[in-house]
Formats: sequence, structure tokens, C-alpha cells
Amino acid sequence: MAGGTGAGGFHGLEIPLRRFGGAHAVRVVHPARQEISPHRHDWPYLLLPALGAYSEICDGRRIFIDGPAAVLQPARAMHANSIGEAGLETISIQFDPAWLGRRMELGRMRCWLGGPVALAARRLGAAWRSAAIPERILAARTADFLEAALGRGSGQRPAWLPALRTALSEEEQAGTAALARRLGLHPAWLAPAYRAAMGEGLHETSRRRRVERASTLLRGSDLPLAEIALASGFCDQSHMNRAFRALSGRTPLDVRKERDRLPG
Repeated sequence: MAGGTGAGGFHGLEIPLRRFGGAHAVRVVHPARQEISPHRHDWPYLLLPALGAYSEICDGRRIFIDGPAAVLQPARAMHANSIGEAGLETISIQFDPAWLGRRMELGRMRCWLGGPVALAARRLGAAWRSAAIPERILAARTADFLEAALGRGSGQRPAWLPALRTALSEEEQAGTAALARRLGLHPAWLAPAYRAAMGEGLHETSRRRRVERASTLLRGSDLPLAEIALASGFCDQSHMNRAFRALSGRTPLDVRKERDRLPG
């Protein structure tokens, strides 16, 4: 793992995004079900999940992350990871605190699940994927993100959220009104409340899960892209292409090409 120490069990793919004297970022693709033993990074480490799910194990805690989030690990902090059934893709940023140009308290592990921080994390991830953004602007955006995130608590997820996410998994094509009836919630309230809690809308969650299924098939089968699109819940291959570009800035064909670069 880039810049890490003792990351036993990692056998994924690291694709460089941007590199500067005081910071660098990679897109990391983790195959499914791997266990990454305790390791640490020389600089503070900001992880922005993009697709898939995993458990972050640090300070005696296990935090399950499935959806928009952000995780900050202090420099030299030991942590381990357990990757889920669909694998995991992240944008992973390591930085010298001086590179930010501001003093911040970065001495403890923080994890933000959903909410405004997750929304901001998606924007930050898109900025790091863009080669057009100058270093000074990227440093300022990263500092702005951390400053805002550190000013917020991790927050508590509402009691109704697990039941809604289960319902969405079972009835992915169900509309907001149908989901609200199933849970006894008001449909006009449900969509904005879900976005506020999760950091993505109901439609975006369904799209992300379809992209996750398609990514698994792209890397683990020889099925044609058109068949993968239908098997993953897309209307057609064009629909799948648009979803991949929106979520990750790349195409299903790009993901398939990564297959040969992943360890067996």
C-alpha cells in the first residue's frame, strides 16, 4: 500500500492520480474478501470510499463502511482492513500536514459516515481525479474539507435508516412512495432525510450498487459488456457507461482492462 508500513495481505491495484512534493493520491482497487493486517502510513492518510464495502479496524474498534464516507488516519497509526464481498475502490490521499498550509489537529482517527462530510468527500475525490486543478487549489480544497469535517462530530444515523437500506436492497426499483409506505414514513420527507443521512440520494444508492455488481462481473467473468449491463440492473450498455462515468470518471471497459493487472 503506497507509503504504508507492513500492509500484509494487500494484493490490489494502485493507480496514481496526482503527486506533489507534500502529498499524493492513488485510486486503490481491492479484490473481494481480502484481510489486510495491521499497517501504518508515514503521513496522515485520508481515505474516500468510492465503491464496495469494508471494515476499518483501529483503536480496538471495527467500523463497517458501506457507502459515502471519509476516514482520516493519523500518521503512524496502526489500523487493519477487512474487504467485503464486492471488493472495494477508494481514493486514498497521503499528505504532509505542512502541505495544507494550515494548522489542524490530526492526531486521532476520525470516521464520518454519510451526511454533509460524505457529500463533500465525493467532491474532493473528483477534484483529486482531475489533472486540470493546480496544486495550490487542490491543497486549499483538501484543507477546506478537513477543516469542515473536523468541526463536525461523526453523528448518529437515524433509527429508521437500516430498515430503509434493507428495503432498498430487496426492492431496488421501488420508488420513494413505495419505500415510504413499507416503512410507514412520509414520502415527501423520506428522500431529503435519506440524502442528509447518507450523503447520497436513493437513486444514487441504487446506481452505486448496480455499478458495484457490474464491476465484480467485469473483473471476474468474460461476459460481454451488454450482458453485464442487463445482469447488473441497467437498461442497456449505454446506461451502464453513463453510470460508471458519473461515479468514477471512467468506463466499464477501463474496469475490464484492470482485470489483467489485478493479482489472481
